[in-house]
Amino acid sequence: MAKTKKKQEKGKKQLPENIEFNFKIDKKYYLPIIASIVLLSIVLAYYYIIYAFSINKEHGFPLDDPWIHLTFAKNLAQFGSFSYFKSEMVTAGSTSPIYTLLLAIGFFITNNEMILSYVLGIIFLAAAVYAFYKLSDEMFSAENWLAIGAVLIFVLDRWMNFIAVSGMETTLFIFLLIICFYYYRKRNAVMFAVTVGFAFWARPDSAAFIGAIILDYIVFLYFKKNNPKEYNGLPEFSRPDLIKIGIITGVIFAAYFGMNLLLSGSLLPNTFDAKLTYYSPQFRSRAEFLRDEVWGYFTESSYILIIVPFFAAVIKIISDTSKRRYNKFLLPVIFIIALIFIYWFKLPYAHRFGRYLMPVIPFYILLFVYGSRQIFELIYRLLKDKKLANGLNMILIAAAIIYSFISYQDTKVTYAEQTHHISIRQVAAAKWIRDNTPESSIIATHDVGAIGFYSNRKIVDVAGLINPEFIKKLLDNDFPVFMKEQMKNQKVTHIAFLREWYRIVNQPALFTTGDMNFEIMDVFQFDPVKTHILSSEVKGMTAYAVELISQRQYQQGINLLARANSIDPNSSLTAFYLGYSYLASGDAVTAEKYLKKAIDIFPGYKDAVFILNDLYTKQNRKVDARKNTEDYLKVNPSDTTAVRLLNTTLKDTVTAP
Repeated sequence: MAKTKKKQEKGKKQLPENIEFNFKIDKKYYLPIIASIVLLSIVLAYYYIIYAFSINKEHGFPLDDPWIHLTFAKNLAQFGSFSYFKSEMVTAGSTSPIYTLLLAIGFFITNNEMILSYVLGIIFLAAAVYAFYKLSDEMFSAENWLAIGAVLIFVLDRWMNFIAVSGMETTLFIFLLIICFYYYRKRNAVMFAVTVGFAFWARPDSAAFIGAIILDYIVFLYFKKNNPKEYNGLPEFSRPDLIKIGIITGVIFAAYFGMNLLLSGSLLPNTFDAKLTYYSPQFRSRAEFLRDEVWGYFTESSYILIIVPFFAAVIKIISDTSKRRYNKFLLPVIFIIALIFIYWFKLPYAHRFGRYLMPVIPFYILLFVYGSRQIFELIYRLLKDKKLANGLNMILIAAAIIYSFISYQDTKVTYAEQTHHISIRQVAAAKWIRDNTPESSIIATHDVGAIGFYSNRKIVDVAGLINPEFIKKLLDNDFPVFMKEQMKNQKVTHIAFLREWYRIVNQPALFTTGDMNFEIMDVFQFDPVKTHILSSEVKGMTAYAVELISQRQYQQGINLLARANSIDPNSSLTAFYLGYSYLASGDAVTAEKYLKKAIDIFPGYKDAVFILNDLYTKQNRKVDARKNTEDYLKVNPSDTTAVRLLNTTLKDTVTAP
């Protein structure tokens, strides 16, 4: 019995404490390996540009926002003013003033906004890749193969490559967060303070990261105080270091707040209040945000392999913390939770492509690698087979790398499609305005990026990013009335709106762009008397009714449209769809009534005229059809297409009976 016990103890002693192993890489290969990985990140991002150009035959961005930075930067370079039009609209409208400053410097080198934005985005992606390797090597110092695996997943991440060539500050922000974490781990007080400050200049939501650092350091100090022997290898910031950090960050933060205060009278940019107001939790579901924009985002495509090990890491960190053991991976967990919580609580919207949550991706990958190690450590404890555990861990990380590459390849199509989407809407509208309106024109719009940059016209931003006076009324049901009054006061001459945002009725569009089923942008002449903007309530009712009508649910559509008509009886659009619905449901008499009402409100309403003519033709009411045509041509004499179509339709009615 004693011999058996000794045998068991001997067996236990022979079992290694963990499954750690390391590749021995000669120092002379270190630089080529890192350089190759960084070069790969540049090539992968650049490939998105090449692919999109091969499809679209032009360069572009998948978002409208990049041109906001570019407009500020161009004016800063040309006029020395942080303004949105020459030197006349000084305002704190940039979410990332440090990125805008870099673009302004770039405009002294090149006037090509695409090259400038692409180069900056890719440079900061490459810098982020290098910083991420340094951080991963620090976090997995005993197993550098894990660091290499982590950085390869990061390099191949589809959203990192996508956003690098999207003209946004995101890769700059991510680089600053990663390098800040690295300097924090190294207790490099000066560089840590500088990168913390610059991160705030890159995006104000870096407050979540700053809060995570503070909490992490408090936990570290608390655990070290209670068990100093266990933390001898982990230094604190010295008192002089803390003073340096306080002074440096204080100066950088003061400069940031001072600039915003000077430009707009508030501590934060206009964009902060505007987006908090427009995407208020009052009108957006927090539950849907968590379900679709957080859980859905971080479990789709290649992330499906990451989510389980990520939670394994979180469980391990919670376990260590509950046992008063400091875990160096605590900070990434706090940051991810903090950023998601801030958006969930204040602004439940991750924006297109999950842009606002992209900064957590490198930390998500870091925790995936750490969590996978915890899972296979457990498997090793159960199976007592180190090679098997390490082999399975390698397979999982290799699978994540391969799946990331597949997702990267798939997302190039999304990038090309979305750049085209913006090009045929905002960019096309901007260039039409530039070529077809007087230079003195003033344009009201809610998408101020491309229109502000390419039109070379003064902009009135009804979304409040550039013109904060709109923010206070943004969510009021009578906002269109306020908006129209502001347009009148600010001498607006033209309007450029996406129909999904604001719907203008009762007048013809001067220019329409975008495919005809989603996000159509119209440009209108602004007339303080004629221009009629639907309230959000009526617009919403009408849009939903149109959806019901397309599904042939005519009665439900009619009921909704009738309510909309009672709220706003001066909408030709509502009257038109009522007429169309009654006609489709077989009530020609009521259909005629509402189609005529639509034409009375808006005599140039081509669709209403055509459908009413069709009704008259089917009823053999030739005189009515002819009169309807002649009335239309009085207000649209130059509409040759309409003349041709109407003459074809009414070939038997153009002469008196």
